[in-house]
Amino acid sequence: MIATAQVMAALQPWLGARLSHWMAPLMEEMALKMNAYSTRNDPKALRDELDSMLFQALRHFTRGTMLAEISDGSWVRIQIEDIAMMADELMLLIFDQFSVDSHHLLLLRDYSMGCASLSALRVLYTRFAPLQSEQELQAIAGVIRACHPAFRWRQWLT
Repeated sequence: MIATAQVMAALQPWLGARLSHWMAPLMEEMALKMNAYSTRNDPKALRDELDSMLFQALRHFTRGTMLAEISDGSWVRIQIEDIAMMADELMLLIFDQFSVDSHHLLLLRDYSMGCASLSALRVLYTRFAPLQSEQELQAIAGVIRACHPAFRWRQWLT
């Protein structure tokens, strides 16, 4: 079960405390949508829906400026790419709940390649390692390092 607090924690680095607080009702709605997800559905559709919800809410709560005050007190303009990363971070909450089995392994592989998802690659690398060869894990690590900013993987990629 994904809690609203988990959604808030995943998004707060981008949104800051104040904007996260204002957007709490949206985060609750997102948690409900995420909890309703079934692997019979396309995870890309859910990610796209979360992305759209974030974009619309950010435009509303920032009155179109897309500015957020982050934890160090500085102001940043949230870019479209940031919203895509936020949606991908939310997908991590779902992928972390998957059972470690061949069905979910294939689902994550397909999704990670089709959507360039760091969250899917992270779960493949960290939780699904027992189902993969050392060469597969090295390939995943190489893709992560080459295609994603270091701030997103520095803490967990060895």
